[in-house]
Amino acid sequence: MNIFITGATGQLGNFAIDYLKQFAPQAHLYGLARTKEAAQRLEARGVSARMGDFADKLSLVNAFAGMERLLFISIPQANLQGNVVAAAKEVGIDFIAYTSINGIDYPKNGLEYNHRQTEALIAESGIKHTFLRNSWYLEMELGSFKAAVETGKYDYLSQGKISYATRQEYAEAAARVIATAAFGEVVELGRDAFTHPDLAHALEAATGKNLKITTVDPEIYQADLAAFSETNFELVMQEYVKNGNNGEDAVTKTDFERVLGHPLVPLADAIKSIL
Repeated sequence: MNIFITGATGQLGNFAIDYLKQFAPQAHLYGLARTKEAAQRLEARGVSARMGDFADKLSLVNAFAGMERLLFISIPQANLQGNVVAAAKEVGIDFIAYTSINGIDYPKNGLEYNHRQTEALIAESGIKHTFLRNSWYLEMELGSFKAAVETGKYDYLSQGKISYATRQEYAEAAARVIATAAFGEVVELGRDAFTHPDLAHALEAATGKNLKITTVDPEIYQADLAAFSETNFELVMQEYVKNGNNGEDAVTKTDFERVLGHPLVPLADAIKSIL
């Protein structure tokens, strides 16, 4: 069986490769590379590299030739993702596992539009598929974790709920789905939704530090975070939670654990694994 992975040189793709070597040891793994350096890194890991770019459909057609299954790790540009779907259909790929977003019918910082469009294209292609509707990456909270550990204070904006899991956990699910093609059209992947105070208590358990857990205004949150975050995305997520109407309350671990075949690790252990 030939399995192709887009985003193979990224963090999620790297984890997925590790898991595929366990779950589908007889499969031949291929990955998309845009540079010779990226191709060399893939080859060093035992993955056959093929050159291509989402912006160049012909390059994708050439890259996908002979492939049976496609682990399609998404990017934010729906128009470029359309090239991936068109190329997959043209070469006759049998199955696609696509990394989408959990709660796709709700506002998701605008990301829902890209995923809705791409899911529609995949469905219209007639290719058998599973939509991996992932919740958010726990790694997106690293800045707030670092700030809390350093200052002893955990800031948050509201008691609204959210669901996070690690890239490695999502990668394991993706690898199990692409290896078996046995989980149906949609799997909603997330941890049971929790509040930021819950996350703060899990951080205390992970680090052994007592934190002052405090509701603050956005301006104070941003000021306290500034020295610890490269992107300020933590504030974006805090505002997302505060605004509500985002479907987070409904997220459960049911599908995730069904796909994994084992329980998710406790939240404190997940935090510990990324610190």
